Amino acid sequence: MSFPEDVLSRAGRILYRELPDEYRYRDNPTASELGDLEAYLQGFGHVLDLIRRTTEQAYADAFAEATETGDEIQPWLLPYLAELVGADLFAPDEDRRREELNNSVLWSKSKGTLRNVDQVGDVISGAETMVREGWRLTLTCPRPALPPFSVPKVENPNDQLGRTPVPLGCPDFRVMDRAVADPDGANPLFRLRYPGRDAKGMPLEIAPEIFWKPRAADGVPCFPGGYADNSARCPDLRDPDLNEDLGPHPGRSLVYLRPPDGLFEKGLRVMKVADPAVFGIQAGAAQQFDPRSILKLVAGEDGEAPDRIIVELGKDMTIPAGADVTFRHICFTGRVGSGNAAKPVRLQVQTGGRLSLHYCAAEKVVLTGNGSTDDPDRPALYGWSSLFGSVIGPNRFARLVYCTVMEELDLMRLQASDCLFAVISSNLKCAEDESCIRYSRFTAVKALEACFSKQAPTNTNKRPRFILRYLPEGKKKGCVLRLPRYGEAGYGVLDILTDAAISAGAEDEGEMGAYHEFYFAAQVRALRKKLQTYLPLGQEISLAYDPLMTLVPPVLVGSGGD
Repeated sequence: MSFPEDVLSRAGRILYRELPDEYRYRDNPTASELGDLEAYLQGFGHVLDLIRRTTEQAYADAFAEATETGDEIQPWLLPYLAELVGADLFAPDEDRRREELNNSVLWSKSKGTLRNVDQVGDVISGAETMVREGWRLTLTCPRPALPPFSVPKVENPNDQLGRTPVPLGCPDFRVMDRAVADPDGANPLFRLRYPGRDAKGMPLEIAPEIFWKPRAADGVPCFPGGYADNSARCPDLRDPDLNEDLGPHPGRSLVYLRPPDGLFEKGLRVMKVADPAVFGIQAGAAQQFDPRSILKLVAGEDGEAPDRIIVELGKDMTIPAGADVTFRHICFTGRVGSGNAAKPVRLQVQTGGRLSLHYCAAEKVVLTGNGSTDDPDRPALYGWSSLFGSVIGPNRFARLVYCTVMEELDLMRLQASDCLFAVISSNLKCAEDESCIRYSRFTAVKALEACFSKQAPTNTNKRPRFILRYLPEGKKKGCVLRLPRYGEAGYGVLDILTDAAISAGAEDEGEMGAYHEFYFAAQVRALRKKLQTYLPLGQEISLAYDPLMTLVPPVLVGSGGD
């Protein structure tokens, strides 16, 4: 017999199992109900299970690391435990804050070391970091007491060309320098981890790692200004508070971070859906879909599912009148047509229909019809922490929170908070009882400026800066440095150099847009504050995303090339 989990309890099973066989034999269970005695013991079992769980949680609340049963300290208790060990927590994410607390004692013992700075960067930022000391990259006047005169001459082990030395500070144009794989490497400061996912789209428990080394430290850098640039330069004397993207300086530590992948993380499982009819969307029904339910519908898999998947549609998907459909943690892709005539698939919402997207991505959402039968208090499109290419509905109503629209937004009514918009069309009715935009970034036509810019000082029209990535381009699929397109890793992710009016312009001082709850900008600010207490006195910090860190260093082959 099998009964629902909410009926049975762990302690109740134990109590019933420990009874003599005679009592269990004389009980009166049926195919659909428990016996009287077992049901009576299950009542005690539920109470005992609650007591056990309370005791286990109380034990977990006393430690920063998880217990053997997987229980973790509750987030609201972290500041109290941190105060006991004298730690200041800066990480915005709960998981990172636990790890920060767990490493506080270790970091306090190794404060000021390069390895300490690297570990702090990895934990607080939630990404791979690479730390370079500015004094090693700064040109100095030659003196007998300083290198290279004070150290014995060592031949370059990678140099098989018999080169003669070049003047100090001048790169050797006969060789190129870049990061290459080091099979024998063991220095954690030269280690790169690459989090990924398995064939089912599940995050890997142990991230693959690789050690790197410079190909020719005295050569011309292939990627100037990156983490693998070893060329010495004149010190950058600019004020870090007034300038950005600074160069090396003896009193400055350069911290390079791997750019986030965003919603289109590498390794996500792709589910191809030729006909959206498989979802069974019907009028008059409220339906919800998440990765687990979609895997069961499309692939017949029932069990553990990844936290996010990509659904590649073969044609447009329509939400009919009367339907109320919700998608969670789904990235929609797909194109209709072929060649240059191919267009992105559309998510169409007919008059009277409603579409809700939570932590989703959609390249084109079209709200058709005139909205005459729409409920004035229920938007046709509701988005939460979602990423859009464009939203088109000249006669419809949408409500967006923590959303990014990279291209056109054309609506009649809009209620938006903490959003990032490229441009808003003139169709929008901006009267107080029609639309409301707050704590958002947008460029509006002149007809809307007075409506939102003057009456809502929390909005901004500052220009956002998005990260660059090395991505394939052209027929040869060679990597070039460019802005990611829809469906590519890094699409819609803000750069560190984005104006604070956007990166800290949300109501809670987080970043505007779809990645507000990913804490990308907040983690960078937290890292800057944390490092100020772990660097030697007088040291400055320069943080920058390095797109080269998303690529795996190549293996050096032969004697003259990669």
